[in-house]
Amino acid sequence: MSEDEPISDDDRTNEVGFFNTAETYWRSAQALYNAKVKATHPLSPVLFLYYHAIELYFKAFLRGHGFTAAHLRSKKFGHRVCCLSERAAELGLSYMDEDKQVFSMMITTDAIIRSRYILTGYHSWPSPEALDRTCRGLRESVCKALVQKGSPVRL
Repeated sequence: MSEDEPISDDDRTNEVGFFNTAETYWRSAQALYNAKVKATHPLSPVLFLYYHAIELYFKAFLRGHGFTAAHLRSKKFGHRVCCLSERAAELGLSYMDEDKQVFSMMITTDAIIRSRYILTGYHSWPSPEALDRTCRGLRESVCKALVQKGSPVRL
């Protein structure tokens, strides 16, 4: 590629970028949770950061398995943890039982949307501790898989 050629979307949005961005969201969730911010809804941004980290770890894994950035943004995948986690499992990513419970809550409840918007009434969501363990497990599994494929990611 010459200096005059534009960088393609796939070159700019590779598995390393997804992985590193997932790391940033995960570490930010940890830091904000540990800061014990005094606010009316202190868990909402923490949970959102964890949810987004999980989505990005899946996208890093799938990107490393040849999915294009455009495909990962498509209606089939987008922000759909159900499709991302299922396809990653089909390609060899395995999950602990707690991870499956976290994904189930993300998929079948309004937990994600409640982390972004004020909604009243009863609801439940995964604990920050469960989300942290899920992120940690995905991080290690995805990193290992990407390193095996030759990607320059590291823990």
